[in-house]
Amino acid sequence: MVRLLFLLFFFLYTGCMAYCQDPAGFQLQHFTTDNGMPSNGIKGMQWDEKTGFLWVATEAGVARFNGREFNNFTKENSPVPRHERMAYLIKNNRGEIFGADVGDHIMAVNANRVLPFTSPAIQSIAGYRKKHFLTVTGERLLQSLTSFSENIRATPWNDLHQLSDSGLLMLSNFGKYFYIRPGHEPVTLQLPFQSERNFVLDNRFFVLGPDRKIFMADSGFQKFSPLEWVSVTGETIPFQSPNFLLYWENGMERPILFAGNNAWLIDYRNKSIEARLICNAVPTFSFIRFAQYSEKYKTLFIGTDSKGIIVIRKNKLTLLKNKGADIRERNAYYSQIELSSGNVLTNEAHIIGPYPNKNEPVPISGKFEYSIYKSGDSLLWFAQYEKDLAKSVLHCYDYRTGKTKVYEKVQVFSNFGFYQESNRIYIANSKGLGYLQADSLFLLYPSKAVPSNLNSPYAMTLFAPDQMGVASCDGVILYQLSNKKTDTLLKADGSCFRNFWKYGDYIFIGSYGKGWYIWKNGKLKQMPVDKNKFLLYAHCFTADKQGYCWISTNRGLFKASLNDLLYTWENDRKNVYYHYYGRNDGMEITEMNGGCAPCVLTMQNSTLSFPTMDGLLWVQPETDQPILPEGELYIDEVLAGKMKISPDSLGMMAIPFAAGELTVRLGFSSWCNRENIYLEYRINKDSNWSVVDMSNGAQIRFNNLNPGNYLLTIRKTNGFGTNNFSYKEIRFRISTPWTRSWWFYLLLLGAAWGMLVLYFRFRTRQLKQRQKKLEQLVVDKTKELQEQNTVLEKNNSIKTRLISIISHDIVTPLKFLTAAGKNLIEKRKLMPEELQQETIGEMTNTSQELQLLSTNILNWIKYQNENRRMLKENFNIHEMVNQVFGILQSLARQKNLIISNETDPSLEINQYYEPLKILLYNLLTNSIRFTDKGSIRVNARYDGPSVILSVTDEGIGMSAEQVQRLLGEEVVISAANIDHRRGHGLGFLIIKDLVKTMGASLDIKSKKEAGTTVLVKLPGKPAEGG
Repeated sequence: MVRLLFLLFFFLYTGCMAYCQDPAGFQLQHFTTDNGMPSNGIKGMQWDEKTGFLWVATEAGVARFNGREFNNFTKENSPVPRHERMAYLIKNNRGEIFGADVGDHIMAVNANRVLPFTSPAIQSIAGYRKKHFLTVTGERLLQSLTSFSENIRATPWNDLHQLSDSGLLMLSNFGKYFYIRPGHEPVTLQLPFQSERNFVLDNRFFVLGPDRKIFMADSGFQKFSPLEWVSVTGETIPFQSPNFLLYWENGMERPILFAGNNAWLIDYRNKSIEARLICNAVPTFSFIRFAQYSEKYKTLFIGTDSKGIIVIRKNKLTLLKNKGADIRERNAYYSQIELSSGNVLTNEAHIIGPYPNKNEPVPISGKFEYSIYKSGDSLLWFAQYEKDLAKSVLHCYDYRTGKTKVYEKVQVFSNFGFYQESNRIYIANSKGLGYLQADSLFLLYPSKAVPSNLNSPYAMTLFAPDQMGVASCDGVILYQLSNKKTDTLLKADGSCFRNFWKYGDYIFIGSYGKGWYIWKNGKLKQMPVDKNKFLLYAHCFTADKQGYCWISTNRGLFKASLNDLLYTWENDRKNVYYHYYGRNDGMEITEMNGGCAPCVLTMQNSTLSFPTMDGLLWVQPETDQPILPEGELYIDEVLAGKMKISPDSLGMMAIPFAAGELTVRLGFSSWCNRENIYLEYRINKDSNWSVVDMSNGAQIRFNNLNPGNYLLTIRKTNGFGTNNFSYKEIRFRISTPWTRSWWFYLLLLGAAWGMLVLYFRFRTRQLKQRQKKLEQLVVDKTKELQEQNTVLEKNNSIKTRLISIISHDIVTPLKFLTAAGKNLIEKRKLMPEELQQETIGEMTNTSQELQLLSTNILNWIKYQNENRRMLKENFNIHEMVNQVFGILQSLARQKNLIISNETDPSLEINQYYEPLKILLYNLLTNSIRFTDKGSIRVNARYDGPSVILSVTDEGIGMSAEQVQRLLGEEVVISAANIDHRRGHGLGFLIIKDLVKTMGASLDIKSKKEAGTTVLVKLPGKPAEGG
């Protein structure tokens, strides 16, 4: 916001006298597309005093401004305009506002909205002339105008001025006027001079003629009389200024005259044209195309050609500063004294005020402290620093003698309390409470604290006879003057109490951070604060002659009705209307000063002078006309979810329950400060009032309302007075979803019954299936137990045979080894060399047999563990065969056997590596054992998805019965030396178990004395990439 301060008078004092000023300030707001306007090009502007809305036609739709925010109507969100670019916006004498877009779609302003406008009489008018016909009121007059315009169709004309409901003037392009009245023939008139501007005032026709003179037409429009200009506010009107502009259009009560930075409101009184200055802050940076003025809000509206709109309001407050101050001087003031001239002497020794007087006498020379009091009609009590004493002490100035008495023994810091009761003067300072006795202070209540600014009292007053109240950072303490008893009335850690103000039997108490209170006859009540809680820091109270209480805070100034405040205290009400003044009213810094006396100076002319952190703030209570938040409430928009509902049809339809969220957006005049708008709502009359959210426009949101009928009541505080509200009621209904209908519950009941029946049927079927599964499980378990029993019997047989093998095939060879070794040691010299070699050879063979037997036993035991987990892997069969050959090559060489690996070097398989290796090991071991000469061959080949591994030897072979016995289910473990061979069958038992583990199959082809071929068919695909 741009703030313009214009100086009416200025004077400069010398020495300690400071520069003073009296600014006639205005608030200037410039609105463009950067801060709310839909377009900077203005095509029309009308002010509606009834609703408090400013309507602006732009190149991008219509904008409604309520003083705080814009509501834009475009083709996207409104039935009109249909074209974004507007053509005009006009108002007739009844205050009705019409407009049209460049597509010639006419619209009318209906309170807070724009709606399509249809009129057969208007629609019949061709083109742009509809604009003029819309300004005409009265059906007969409109008919006469329509008929006459048809008769002079060839005559160009450009404007209409309606004088009354029974007559109007049509202005042609050639200086002619046609006076049209219903029932009369039109009269043709000719101006005797060239007109610069025409306007109508009080049904009279005026013309701005040559040399900027005003002429008024008589009743017959035959004579034009010149009128004198009179400036009722005393300014000289610059008629020859190049910026001279007289603006008027139909619907305006009075023309507005612009010249330079000034604007005057024009009126006709006492046979002269009166000009009243309404603004001296008109900017000159753009072409003024439209202008409107609100007498109620004292606000000037200017519509520019291409730079948006300008809103100018006169300040309600006057800020006075010491313009001559530099970096060595403070501009924050506390205590004040009114001088005889009407200026003010501040505690900084600055004289502030609009009245020049260089030699004006002052009662105090130099700076003084924050507290100053008057007693009687001539004494002024204050504290000032004395250099000789090196401290601040009490002083008393006598206006009658012009002399000052210094109380050197009464030390005072920045603040002290003062009260005169009869002939006794009570003083409260940092040392305690007492009364003056000669030149000293006799203490009734000495302070226990060390004297300093921290425990200096701010205020003192008599609460009751013999009971003195003192306000300080220690709280509010009541002292009995006669019996020396004390009572703590208020105390708040971290907060100070700094002000008393007596109003009849009431005492107002202000605090710094804990709100404010009223005390009466021993009863103390805390008062409600404003909605922003600025009144938690209430610095000062005072009353004016109009019945209002003014309260200063560290965030601005408040005004409240004294009757409202006392009614609230007496009846324990929770709400008070506090009218706020801040930056929009002329304050540059809203922090006002407290903790001083007087905290406000009531001057002889009733002006209130408040100290602030940046100068003095003057208020004229007698002329103050606050802009109150009065006016009607409107419903701008209703949204159910994403669906937009017309406010007019809201009560005639049911809002879908599925919408979920309901949003009601409000419209109202808001030319007052935002802090003065108190909006509340409640849903149905049995609920409490809630504050309307105004963070993003005034809107009320409801989520997931239950089906049913609702009454939404909205109230707006209109200003001072109890129960001074505007109400708006909205009735609506939330539809009952089909999921909550009676037939749906019946359907649910039927569905539940059906589901229960289905459940029982399903459960019965499930139990039957479970019974079948259990029966099958019993069969399977029985079969499994039988198989396990068979396995156990088989294992038992195997264990028995193993014990037999261990006891015979292991123990017996060990005995042989022991005996043979012992004979070699004891009888070596008696034994021939040949016998020794034969014995050693037998011992070697026996050791090898024991090794092979032990290996097979361990392998068999290892793979009998069913919990052993094995994983298949990719490997090369040729390489695996070579690894097994490496183990058995020496054994084959002893028997002069040739073992050959005939597998394909590239053959790979995905199988259990270790079991297959042990399987091959046992097959080769058996072949070596039962082959005395020849060769043993290992081969492998693909057979579809399988691999066939074969081991072929040229050994003794087997009969068909032996082959059948080996492949049979019976486990046969032979003892040693069966068939004249050292074999026990354990190797084949391991082979069969491994074949089963790998999911393979085993086949044996053999004949007696013709060798044996063992074939193992392994399932599984070749390895990927193999």
